[in-house]
Amino acid sequence: MFVFKKDQISYDFGGVTIGGQPGENPSVLIGGLFFKGQPIVESTKQGLFDEEMTSDWIATGVEMEERTGHPLVIQAFGRTPEAMEKHITWLADNFEGPFMFESTSSKARRRGIEYCDEAGLSERAIYNSVNLSMKSDEKDLLRNSSLNMAVVLGWSPRATNLTDRMTTVREMLEAARSMGMEKVVLDPATLPVGAGYGLEYRTILAIKSELGLPTCLGPHNAPSAWKFIREEGLDDEVTHLSTVVASTIAAQLLATDCIMYGSMVRTKEVYAAVALIGNALATAAAEANQTLGRDVTLFEPPTYE
Repeated sequence: MFVFKKDQISYDFGGVTIGGQPGENPSVLIGGLFFKGQPIVESTKQGLFDEEMTSDWIATGVEMEERTGHPLVIQAFGRTPEAMEKHITWLADNFEGPFMFESTSSKARRRGIEYCDEAGLSERAIYNSVNLSMKSDEKDLLRNSSLNMAVVLGWSPRATNLTDRMTTVREMLEAARSMGMEKVVLDPATLPVGAGYGLEYRTILAIKSELGLPTCLGPHNAPSAWKFIREEGLDDEVTHLSTVVASTIAAQLLATDCIMYGSMVRTKEVYAAVALIGNALATAAAEANQTLGRDVTLFEPPTYE
């Protein structure tokens, strides 16, 4: 069990605490909605989706949050400005917790910033993400908005070792601070298997050791691009799900404070696995802190003995 010498910072993101020493707070899970290929999606361009099915997915997430103690954050994707506004509007009305928003389109991200600012959602909205590709207009919009929470993506194509990756993390953190992002989670980025997958876990430990700031990963991105599970006999949902769960648990064990697990269609399975390992981490953290003579309050997950 890790106990870091560096004082660990935690932030309140819309009622959900992220960060701290391992075992101090529960691992936070981030489920994704409105991505292309999800059965709820009817039109990514227009932002049309099956509201009943989406509500069921959210209800499952809220139930698993209540049963396990691991908080839920929902990430909304918007392909276009129109879709982004529709998705955020609906999500804010149908989910009480904090949410992230992201897009591959700068126009859609900018509309997300504008809408969250206009609608008074700054206490719940987490911008994803501050990164190297941001243009000045998006930076200025974020800086001049009321939003102050963000994912900071510490990735550069040239950062292929830990030293360079940490340099990028620090540079992106400085950029985020200059845009008024007071509450941040640092994401060193998950790369494909064979192209850097694994360095992010090492970087997570370095972030906690050197900066003491909350960490974040989207480890499901590694199996989603893994050709091995596309081979004959392996290309099925159960096999794919097993690798997503495995990557999520690896992140949880290696001090990642909040974890993106991809589509909310897999919420129940991911939550069950995280709850199991959460119990193991709680026991290990309690013993480690007792051995070190540290009098701290730790997360006590339900055991269902």
